[in-house]
Amino acid sequence: MDVIDKHIFDRYPIDHYGAIWDKLVPVHFSRKTVLPKDILCFLQKGLIRKAIVDSTSDPETDISVDFFLDGDIFTAKADNEVERQFSYQPIGKGILWYVAMDEVRKLFLESKLCSATQKVFLEEQLRAKVLREIQLLKSTPEEMYLFLLKHKPLFVQYVPLKYLASYIGITPQALSRIRRRIS
Repeated sequence: MDVIDKHIFDRYPIDHYGAIWDKLVPVHFSRKTVLPKDILCFLQKGLIRKAIVDSTSDPETDISVDFFLDGDIFTAKADNEVERQFSYQPIGKGILWYVAMDEVRKLFLESKLCSATQKVFLEEQLRAKVLREIQLLKSTPEEMYLFLLKHKPLFVQYVPLKYLASYIGITPQALSRIRRRIS
């Protein structure tokens, strides 16, 4: 029987004895695993890529939007037109715990702590998205890579080059040239 390592999520203000933990379902994933939609995810181990995927085009033109690593909590939703454009793709093997968003909404209504946690989580997500947007608008690809080296070194360490290049908005070859220049 699987047991979640709650401590890996300590950076989030979640009570270790809260109701959410009893509702989580484990998924041992590999690259071929299709993750469920409309879920709140607790990534215990592994790497998940959030991408915009155009099923009619070449997979190499997919756009990497974000990456989730050990200890990240994120939502994988499909409840509106914007969210349905995203695909959540495992990169390698790992374990993810999830709960259906319907269940999460019930918990938010029943618990002030859950509601407060949601507010903190959403504020952090909004801050990260605004920072990413500013970076994309104001930075050159080399500046973006230097920012990742400083602020998201695990991305540079664990994310495959082609996905990291897509995240920056350049080709893998251009990213290789930037990396050679910097080192």
